[in-house]
Amino acid sequence: MHSANMHNNIAGVVLAGGRSSRMGQNKALLDYHGLPLIEHMMALLQQSGLQNIYISGDLDSYECIPDNADFPGPAKAMSHVMRSSTLKAFRSFLFVPVDMPFLTPEILRQLMQHNKGAYFEKWPLPAFMPSLQQDNENVSVKGLLQNMKIPALPLPAEQEQYFVNLNTPEDYKERITG
Repeated sequence: MHSANMHNNIAGVVLAGGRSSRMGQNKALLDYHGLPLIEHMMALLQQSGLQNIYISGDLDSYECIPDNADFPGPAKAMSHVMRSSTLKAFRSFLFVPVDMPFLTPEILRQLMQHNKGAYFEKWPLPAFMPSLQQDNENVSVKGLLQNMKIPALPLPAEQEQYFVNLNTPEDYKERITG
């Protein structure tokens, strides 16, 4: 049995601050089996054993950690979250994008087994990482992970299906409502 108590020092963060320009509407609020996608992703973090779950971005009707700039990109948002006064007490962070609904608790728990942080090769998100100790100017998540010397784990080919992003109305229709 997986104990949630072992993850008290880990903050789970859903990255939901993007423009959703290719989707044409806010991805975080899309329906996913009767729930807004943001709520599905928060539940996924909880199912992976986390109790402290936050949203990075700005969503009406949700308590969020607002970005410090308009649409800064995920790497800047991640750096801002880790350095925010609200979350600076956490020793580690598990970041998931709001538009990757097929991730599983098992995949996320696999990342959290690595004390120095981890992500999967070819997939900079989701990412598990220790708290950022200094300012970071990277504009890409991959650059942030490399700068922090976070190791990449191999991803078995049969698990790649769980790493699908919903970026366009066609993606959503094909994979969710199809």
